[in-house]
Amino acid sequence: MTMNFNTAKTQKNFEPVPDGVYLLHVTINPGGAGPDGWLKESKDGLSLGLDCEFTVVDGEYANRKIFARFTISGTTDGHKTAAEISGQTLRAVLESARGIRPDDTSDAACQARSIASYEDLSDLRILAKIGTQPAKGGYEAKNVLRYIITPGMKDWRAVEQIKAPSAAPVNAYAAASAARTHEPPPPPAAVQKPSWAN
Repeated sequence: MTMNFNTAKTQKNFEPVPDGVYLLHVTINPGGAGPDGWLKESKDGLSLGLDCEFTVVDGEYANRKIFARFTISGTTDGHKTAAEISGQTLRAVLESARGIRPDDTSDAACQARSIASYEDLSDLRILAKIGTQPAKGGYEAKNVLRYIITPGMKDWRAVEQIKAPSAAPVNAYAAASAARTHEPPPPPAAVQKPSWAN
């Protein structure tokens, strides 16, 4: 009997991608805890975090993933500090995806940094600097997020989003930004007629 493996796919390369700036797709993995079940409880049950995947969108390393967990709340001072750092990173995610300058304190910018649910972070596309954490403690080297690229940084550029804006504040910010550049705002999304009205 002959077993032919020529049609099997080649094994994946799990070596870290080279350090650099990448276009990433954000995925939030529901953890069953917190508001709407989007947070994940730590093993010791003392903190809640956001379980995230960042997938390289294009280029030689397309589909490679970087995993990160952001502490949202907890019971210790360390958790509080971690939550503050997580808040800074998640703010930067919104600024990168929505084209908001970090120093923009206008009402429209403040509204665009607000979300109704952690789900709103999922399926955004951002630019970020990826680095490599050396192997330690029996664990192999892995990629980590160094920082998010936001407007005003030399590597930032407007990124096409595949997720339609779901909140009015995002559209309000887009309109305000367009007004500052003397460009017409994007047309509002069409209102779908509900099925019960047919």
